[in-house]
Amino acid sequence: TFFSLPIRADQPTSEGPPLVKKTLENGLTVIVKPERGHGLVAIVAAVRVGAAQESFQIAGIGNFVAQLLLAGTRLSSAEEVAAIADEVGGNIGVQWHPDFTEIRAVTTSAMFNRAMNLIGEALTEANFESKWVEQVRADLLKRVKEQESNPFEKAYDELRTLLYQDSGYKRRAIGSERTIRLATPEDLMKFYRTYYVPNNIVISIVGDVSVEQAIDRAEKAFAGVPPGRLPVNRGIPDETLERSTYRASEVDLRVAYLMIGWLSPAATSPDYAAVTVAANALGAGKGSMMFRELRQKRGMGYDLGTIYPRFKYQSHVVAYVITDPYKLVLPNLRGAPMLEEVKNALLEQVEELKKRPLSEKELQRAKGYTIGVHALSQQHLIDRAFQLAWLEAIGAGYEMYRSFITDVEKVTAEDVQRVARKYFTNYAAVVLIPKSQSAPSETSSVDRKGTDQEPDTVHTKE
Repeated sequence: TFFSLPIRADQPTSEGPPLVKKTLENGLTVIVKPERGHGLVAIVAAVRVGAAQESFQIAGIGNFVAQLLLAGTRLSSAEEVAAIADEVGGNIGVQWHPDFTEIRAVTTSAMFNRAMNLIGEALTEANFESKWVEQVRADLLKRVKEQESNPFEKAYDELRTLLYQDSGYKRRAIGSERTIRLATPEDLMKFYRTYYVPNNIVISIVGDVSVEQAIDRAEKAFAGVPPGRLPVNRGIPDETLERSTYRASEVDLRVAYLMIGWLSPAATSPDYAAVTVAANALGAGKGSMMFRELRQKRGMGYDLGTIYPRFKYQSHVVAYVITDPYKLVLPNLRGAPMLEEVKNALLEQVEELKKRPLSEKELQRAKGYTIGVHALSQQHLIDRAFQLAWLEAIGAGYEMYRSFITDVEKVTAEDVQRVARKYFTNYAAVVLIPKSQSAPSETSSVDRKGTDQEPDTVHTKE
């Protein structure tokens, strides 16, 4: 008999059926959200291993391990695993995230048990056979080259290296080319044995299945697998930018990429909802400040927006503009002078966000956009399973699945102004300039606590 800890269930609400969370005796966390009637079940397993568990020397080993989870196990060959995956619907995959590793599957109610067995096997009995290691290695090295040729990814990679000193978030999720080339099957197995243990895993099950069946199958899939002794998780400490920094690179492009980033709070922070609204007010959607001022009013750029990744530890907000410096879009301005104008115009909007509270119309638009994006992120069965597993895995708690909308609705214009003043201070900026164009001026400045500070500037050519 497999013993487990008591079940804890939410009370039913008008927002949906009750959620049930159960922690098994070996530490495995199981969350079940029954949704009856459509004959489908989504399963997401989240293993708490991400950037915080990778040192600089082994950056990328976690993603390498993740890509091999379905390439054969101790009990089943790669061909047998593929056959089982097809049997349960073929909709099964693995993805490495900055804070955790995910296995996801969508199957029918009739094949749910089979799918759970496959996931349990991948998480406890993976076999890093040399021929599959070499195949995945070649694929990862190819993807590294592809990312290097993507200008948006290149600019974003450079920006993170300026924003962070020691954080694992500064590195590419795919990892370093060195780690990918040197990792052995033994290295991969060691990492797997360390972190792929029941007490480091959350499984979320959403769909046409009973709570009893879901928990019973989770118990059987991990039967006889004891908890592991995990290394001390020191997390990723918050950092600060002592001054604004700036890097310009000349590259073989026809358009220019400008990115400006600020260190921002984690998804578990009390300020998370307010910063999300602030970022969306600044640059998300056609009603945003950046779109109205930079694109509609001044004709700057053909693509712009903001990014705010949902991280367990300190994150960042990025504002970006993609523009054509060769095209005459402003009177008497081409190339570098135009990029300087775009950069200044963007920073002016950030300062505006800090100087005055949003109008009621601006606030409601930004909050509505935030809630709409959140709703769309839960549109599909697999999305809802992912949200529950992710929130529980990063320590926010699965309850945030419902509480986030309430938190956003409570955000005031004063809250937005407060967090903008708190977080949108010193920045890191990166610009990729088409060759033969000069870099924007080195004398740009940003106000921090009432004083102008010139950004440190680095110029490179490629």
